[in-house]
Amino acid sequence: MADMQKVLITGANGLLGQKLVIHFSKWYDVLSTDLHPESFIPIKHFQYTPLDVTNFGLVDELLTDFAPDLIINAAAYTDVDGCEEHKESAWQVNVEAVRNLADYCKRSKIKLVHYSTDYIFDGLNGPYAEDARPNPISYYGQTKLLSEEIIQESGVEYLLIRSNVLYGVGEKVKHNFFLWLMEKFKAGQPFGVVDDQFNNPTLAENLALATLEAVERNLKGVINMAGSEYLSRYDFALKVAEIFGFDANLVSPIKTESLGQKAPRPMKGGLKIDLAKTLIQLPLLDVKTALEFMKTYYEWK
Repeated sequence: MADMQKVLITGANGLLGQKLVIHFSKWYDVLSTDLHPESFIPIKHFQYTPLDVTNFGLVDELLTDFAPDLIINAAAYTDVDGCEEHKESAWQVNVEAVRNLADYCKRSKIKLVHYSTDYIFDGLNGPYAEDARPNPISYYGQTKLLSEEIIQESGVEYLLIRSNVLYGVGEKVKHNFFLWLMEKFKAGQPFGVVDDQFNNPTLAENLALATLEAVERNLKGVINMAGSEYLSRYDFALKVAEIFGFDANLVSPIKTESLGQKAPRPMKGGLKIDLAKTLIQLPLLDVKTALEFMKTYYEWK
């Protein structure tokens, strides 16, 4: 039997990264990397090595040494307001590190899987199809659009997966919208959630499995992969209350402008997933199904 294909995963300690490592390591020889000294995931049938994707010399050394058949880049500077304040860091991670990986993949004739976002659009008339015209309104969105263009112009074989509002449970993961809501509901104090931002939230586990199938099917180009339900953040919060048995009266609708955020947000963002539905068999989940999956998962956790 042929040796297992080798896959390098960056950003492996993030929410999506953890799910990718768990699912890919069942079928591939995985080397996972992130900034931290060790992997956050308790299972151990994969290798982990600390790596800063902006240290290009070290990245090239590691890649030459491991010689992957595929790179999945889940590393990104995703703090939207943070990107406005720390433009140089955002640029290094979201643009230059991607350029470096694309260069390596081109030289080594291997494929690059990279994640992008609905924040490359202005949010005036979402959800957006793959061929919609980008017009980012934040620095984060600009860096992510540039990363897409760099990959597309590099001549590398690529799969560019756009998604939005990732949520889920993981080891030591940064707060995602779902975890923030759970914390707020559990605290039992009234709180506000915006009702004027629309998108189709994506369960990280679902996106990781969709990525696995896309890789198995050798899909290429740009594909939107996200949840199947388009709704406001406030409506998402109400669904969390319903599924997890919290008091829905704790949450009230507010407007985005009242938050005074540094970076503008796309209001009608989100992504159309019609293409993905024709290309992969895995169902992309609606909010209720995804939350029920999480609730089951929580009960034994």
